[in-house]
Amino acid sequence: MKFVEPEVYLIAETRIDFDQLQKMLASLGQSTARTWLAKTKATSKSDGELLTEVAGRTCYKSFGIGLNPNVTKIRQSSEEYIQNTLAKGDGSIFEHATCTFAFLNVSRVLTHELVRHRPGVAISQESLRYVRPSGFNLWLPPELRDKKSNFQSIMGDIENQYHNLEKSYDWNKMNFDLKKRITSAIRRILPEGMATTIIWSANHRAIRHVITMRTAESAEAEIRSVFDKVARIMKDKFPLIYEDFQYTQLDDETRSWRPNYVKV
Repeated sequence: MKFVEPEVYLIAETRIDFDQLQKMLASLGQSTARTWLAKTKATSKSDGELLTEVAGRTCYKSFGIGLNPNVTKIRQSSEEYIQNTLAKGDGSIFEHATCTFAFLNVSRVLTHELVRHRPGVAISQESLRYVRPSGFNLWLPPELRDKKSNFQSIMGDIENQYHNLEKSYDWNKMNFDLKKRITSAIRRILPEGMATTIIWSANHRAIRHVITMRTAESAEAEIRSVFDKVARIMKDKFPLIYEDFQYTQLDDETRSWRPNYVKV
């Protein structure tokens, strides 16, 4: 067995079809809306933030003065617009854009907690019903670092017992269905702490919520370390949507992130 550290990768995010968006805005608001798009696209850092703003402005036809007779003043900049939306708690427009993360070397302790967050997310996880692990990789919690040798001894024994049981079967004589059933049966002795991989997609409203919940000082240490990484990525990639998040540095070198606008 060996000790590993969780890894976080942002592997996909929302992309806009600008040809279709231009046609839609031309139909909705003629030159006024198209002028707004040209100006905003030039300064936008991400399609996700731009799509969020398009969704919000569509609700009120607030791409410019004159499209909605009830609107006599609009917020000109994207930063001003999104910050006002966050302050009002109008969270629905943040559900249109999504991000997809790959979390590697995370435990099933973490994934059991992560799957509790269901609204606005999609999850695909490595299946131990089909995958027989060749080795045991684990993250060492800070609370066990002074017991590292004890922990290694226990986990090494479990690993050896697992592989001894695995070797008692003649896998070369099995069809795929039988391999799957035996793999599923013997996985029951595998520890929850063993490293796995999970793909996690979520919209920005959900991501804001999960960062807030899972980087709290009282959160489980591993999931806090993962979503600290997520928060740092989101602050850099989507500075308008996550501008209100501030952090407190904790003793374990992770950060606890808290937004100014909680109810979004």
